Amino acid sequence: MKIKQGDAIDVPVAVTANGSPVDPTEISSVEFYIGGIRKLYPDEVSYDSSGYFLVPLTQEETFGFEADSTIQLDVRVLFDGGQVIGSRRIANISIVDAISEEVL
Repeated sequence: MKIKQGDAIDVPVAVTANGSPVDPTEISSVEFYIGGIRKLYPDEVSYDSSGYFLVPLTQEETFGFEADSTIQLDVRVLFDGGQVIGSRRIANISIVDAISEEVL
């Protein structure tokens, strides 16, 4: 995935446990740590009907990412029973430089 500086986007993230998508009705919280920014489900992150968590990033947040770099996305899930499981693989996201650095 690539994000251009200045994008205001929802980053789609599929979260699985043991090879199956997590059931949002069985979790208390999900922590998404993306490029030094922490977002939580259900407070800041939504879940769509196609099975993706949508992690919102503002223009100000993406302008804060260093141009032509790579940021990481890490996920931890707190299940209703108290068990916390983190992602086994950290995703890398490329950051593309923007010519204009004005917030629209």
